Amino acid sequence: MLQLRTAPYFIIGLFTIAISCLRASVHPEFSWGAHALVGLMQLLSLICVWKLVQTINSVLDRYIPFAQGPLARVLLQIAITMLILGPIMIAVAVLCKPYYPSYVSKQFIGIAVILFVVVIVLFNFGFYAFHFFSNWQNSIEDNAKLEIQAADLEREKFNLQYHQLRNQVNPHYLFNTLTSLDGLIHTDPELASQFVRHMSKVYRYVLQHKESEVVSLDEELEFIGHYIELLQIRYAGGLNIVHDISEEARDKGIVMVTLQMVLDNAIKHNVVQASAPLNISMEDEGRYLVIRNNKQLRKQIESSNGQGVQQLRQLYGYLTNLPVIVDDNEHYYLIKIPLI
Repeated sequence: MLQLRTAPYFIIGLFTIAISCLRASVHPEFSWGAHALVGLMQLLSLICVWKLVQTINSVLDRYIPFAQGPLARVLLQIAITMLILGPIMIAVAVLCKPYYPSYVSKQFIGIAVILFVVVIVLFNFGFYAFHFFSNWQNSIEDNAKLEIQAADLEREKFNLQYHQLRNQVNPHYLFNTLTSLDGLIHTDPELASQFVRHMSKVYRYVLQHKESEVVSLDEELEFIGHYIELLQIRYAGGLNIVHDISEEARDKGIVMVTLQMVLDNAIKHNVVQASAPLNISMEDEGRYLVIRNNKQLRKQIESSNGQGVQQLRQLYGYLTNLPVIVDDNEHYYLIKIPLI
């Protein structure tokens, strides 16, 4: 912005130097001191004209905003500038007439008048050129700031949704696992010990990656392996979970605890018992992880608000252009999670 404000004065200075050099070549009989003095007077005069144009613009903005009619506003400003400077130039010409050089004729004066008008017009149009460029630059900077602010807000929204999702999973999981552990302690202490070991590894994973939003699928699968062991102990034959994941897919990323949320969602909505096992499969398909389960819906579902899948869609929508895909029909429920 500082460069933009000083640009008009830089241009005026270059113009003054160019005219001074031209004048020195046409009138070599004048001393360099005389040329420098005339050049300085010319420079100050042009700066005063520029300041006058700025002042007239400020006054007119109060009464005739530029947006009401750009062309009419420019023409009016040119006319006012000429009305103010015209008498001044005439007075200067009359006072200096006794000192005119011999080459100053009527034709010379006529050309000088035309140049005077051209300079006034150029100054006004130049002012609006700088004015529009300044507004355009401000608009770009404002848009850039808004985009940065929007990105920051989107990031904050993502973090909030992510932590909301993880916080929904953990208390629900902790309640169920502690309930199962309480029963195992009395009936099968050895199995309860295994249960605690798997449970500790699950929570170690959560603590180790508590600041991570995206982990590798391989890490998530290692975590979910311990979680599946807990589920198998809890449901004793009523749950069958298999996965077939390629090495290439394992190197890709996934939002932390995605698999836990999907598994819990399937268990929450379906009957899980040895006589009617819930079968869940996981496999990679292109750039997706596909998780599928057969449907044997519960008659009543506790604490379901239907927000889990929607939150996953929003989270992955922030991280990738690939959508979360759901295929829910009468025979099975299938969800495709993008691999990042």
